[in-house]
Amino acid sequence: MSFLSRIFSSDEEEYEEVCVDEEVLNAVIYFAKKSYPNEFLAFFDGEIKDKKLYLTSLIFIPGETGTTGAVLRTDLFPPTIKYWGSVHSHPGPSAQPSGADLKTFSKYGVFHMIVCLPYSYETFKAYDKYGNPCKYTVGDYSDMFDYEEDDFFDESDVLKEGEVIKPGFFDEDANFDDTPNTAYEEYEMRQRQQDAIKIISNTSQEPIILSKGSVLKIELDENGNIKKIHRK
Repeated sequence: MSFLSRIFSSDEEEYEEVCVDEEVLNAVIYFAKKSYPNEFLAFFDGEIKDKKLYLTSLIFIPGETGTTGAVLRTDLFPPTIKYWGSVHSHPGPSAQPSGADLKTFSKYGVFHMIVCLPYSYETFKAYDKYGNPCKYTVGDYSDMFDYEEDDFFDESDVLKEGEVIKPGFFDEDANFDDTPNTAYEEYEMRQRQQDAIKIISNTSQEPIILSKGSVLKIELDENGNIKKIHRK
């Protein structure tokens, strides 16, 4: 039995490996950028199959976020939903858990992730409920589980006469999805400026700004002097 699975008493809940669906990480990156400079926090939903814990979706509940933390109303968790852990963003360059993070880890699930700036696959870090680093695998696991439509149907979801659908906080029609986050766009612009190289040429009055991924072509004359500089 693996160390992580010892916290469970049921054999059906034992696992030896954690597998995170790539779309889950993409969603976390998206919401982390939208929330910047505030933190973003959600919980993992998933299933165990063949001794592997597959995390295939996120659970969102109401709460408040800020630049130094995020608090969710965990008392609003539906009693039928099981969450396996949490994931949240740090609006800084470190994905190390704080003291408050470690308390969250110990209370809510067994697998936790933190993503820090600039919010990419490479800046995710994973931890167990005690704050110890964990390994995980990323892949496309969306087709591994078959869910019947009735599993998500509730009679209370049926609109009554005269009712209309109002967009939720994370719905595509909500302003949250449509409004650009200028704070994060400004951060990305500053990063590009910091990574850029300024080249001053005697053949041009304006300096050449060379960003990452750019190619500079230099033409020399017959005497070996710079004749022309091209940026591709």
